[in-house]
Amino acid sequence: MKERLISLAWAAPWMLFMGFPLAYALELPDPAQRAGLIGLCALVAVVNSATWLTNPLPARNSFTRPFILSHAALAAATVAYLVYAVSVDTPHAFMLTSYLLVAWVFQAPGRFIVAGLVPVTAIAGVAAYAQGEPLWMGWYLVLLCVFVGVARWRMELSAREHLRRQDAIQRAKAAERARLSTDLHDILGHSLTGITMVSELAGRLLEAGRVEEAREQLRTITAQSNEALADVRRIVAATRALSPGEELEEARSLLEVARIDAEITNEGEPPSGPRSAAAAHVIREGVTNAILHARPSWVRVRLSPDGVTVTNDGYSAAYAASSAGSGSGLAGLSELVGDEGTLTWGASGSTWTLALAFEATPAAHSS
Repeated sequence: MKERLISLAWAAPWMLFMGFPLAYALELPDPAQRAGLIGLCALVAVVNSATWLTNPLPARNSFTRPFILSHAALAAATVAYLVYAVSVDTPHAFMLTSYLLVAWVFQAPGRFIVAGLVPVTAIAGVAAYAQGEPLWMGWYLVLLCVFVGVARWRMELSAREHLRRQDAIQRAKAAERARLSTDLHDILGHSLTGITMVSELAGRLLEAGRVEEAREQLRTITAQSNEALADVRRIVAATRALSPGEELEEARSLLEVARIDAEITNEGEPPSGPRSAAAAHVIREGVTNAILHARPSWVRVRLSPDGVTVTNDGYSAAYAASSAGSGSGLAGLSELVGDEGTLTWGASGSTWTLALAFEATPAAHSS
């Protein structure tokens, strides 16, 4: 609800323009004309407010049902107002197309903004021509469009930077897990080597009949084992494996922030362990790459015990190359997956797919 109220706040300043036709309406001698113009102004104001409430910022990358219905209603209300306003000779009636223009530039999917401005401009032009407005008055709408376009561009830039920061945080966490895993390997390697050597010594002491000395070595083994167990528990607690279920929820949140339609299907998770961790990493990498290296309107994630697939539209080789970073990316992910499954990726037209498939386990065959 908070983001919808913030979106409505963006619409509030433009309501000041409603003062001009309302002031003219109050001066009309005919009560019917006065009521008609005031009523249509109120209709445009209400529909405009509803449009901003149903389409919170920033804009999505695809058309939604609320967007289509609200913008169609705003266009109809605007046209109705213009027809009546021109008939009663309201000064500069065409300027109220600014509500339709501002809502479109702020809320429409980016790749359709320019195309949508054509009919809006045509509506304003017909109204201006009907009243004999000079051509230079059209610069009002041009400047308004530029101002609003720059505001939207800066908002999207800020949102993309926010996503990059979140990605950096997630990668830092993954690097920390990797470091702690290395510590686990080093600690166990050192401890087990010491335990092995002391065990061999205790065995030789027993063979030589030196029982008390052997017992002392066994106590050393016990102490080393307890110390190693404590270290392992500490590190394992810090390196809790990624969860595919948690990554699905994180993906849903990221896509919501980016205003990208998310279709997430969870048919069950792989067994806990390396496969589960690999699936979680694929979900994270696939969704992050879709947001940062494509211009998607939708992302689909499908998780099952047999693997995971992340698919998105809006892929182009040129944009992917221009937005590529310096990270290990898919190559590093392939190394992480290792022999746990088969990792594939690639484009089919404007659709990109990253998929991880696990081979059936012997238990699965026997069942």
